[in-house]
Amino acid sequence: MRLLPLHTSYKYHVIIAGIISLWLVSFLVLIAPFDASDLSFIIRLQILPFYGVISFIGYMVLIPIQNKVFTTMNRWTLISEIIFISTFNILVLIGSYGYYKTGIINGDYSFSKFSLEVFTPIFFILLPILIFLRWFLNRKAPTKPVTKITLTGENKLDILQIYITDLISVSSADNYIEVSYLKDNLLQKKLLRNTLKNIHEETPSLLKVHRSHLINPIHFKEWKSTSLLGLTHVEVPVSKNYKQAVLDLNHSSLKTDSSSQTL
Repeated sequence: MRLLPLHTSYKYHVIIAGIISLWLVSFLVLIAPFDASDLSFIIRLQILPFYGVISFIGYMVLIPIQNKVFTTMNRWTLISEIIFISTFNILVLIGSYGYYKTGIINGDYSFSKFSLEVFTPIFFILLPILIFLRWFLNRKAPTKPVTKITLTGENKLDILQIYITDLISVSSADNYIEVSYLKDNLLQKKLLRNTLKNIHEETPSLLKVHRSHLINPIHFKEWKSTSLLGLTHVEVPVSKNYKQAVLDLNHSSLKTDSSSQTL
């Protein structure tokens, strides 16, 4: 799965939405495609800019969702980008057709005819600009070094190499450890013949929350109860001796809960 950088700054995405909106308005008013050519320039200038407003709003309402997905998945992929652009296309299509059918435009095309004969050609002209702007913006996104870690067992064939961001938790299971991690955003588990102490020494960024459990703090989601943490696809118990270390993490949600969480 190809990973892509993603800039989550609202300021930069407002710029993208504004450029797309202005380009669309300029194209509709100046080039006057389709039936717009029958209208005078003044009329076009009065009624067509609303399509640009629809485009701007359609783009910006997706940014909080985009950022939430990115935060949850801790990555942005080519599939995520395709879904974003497709959803933007659908939102703008629905909004544009709704405006087209108002008394201002009073269009007589059906939804299917409007989609195929009016919206689709314009969107495919707009698409390269949208792709370029998002590529240009996202390549400037601040990047964090993503490192791989190698977890091993006593057996030479017991090797698990993953990105540290994909590691969710490590739990002891008798003479083994059970590693919970993500692969293509799906939960995977692997048993290795090793000890929790060794893993903690090799990967100090993991946090001990119980004598039998280590967690990767970036996968914290919520408190399930006063003694149970919800991670990405996993629930892990937290003991009294280690609870304060969890509360001291730089997560506002944890700090908010700290006043009400007692054993």
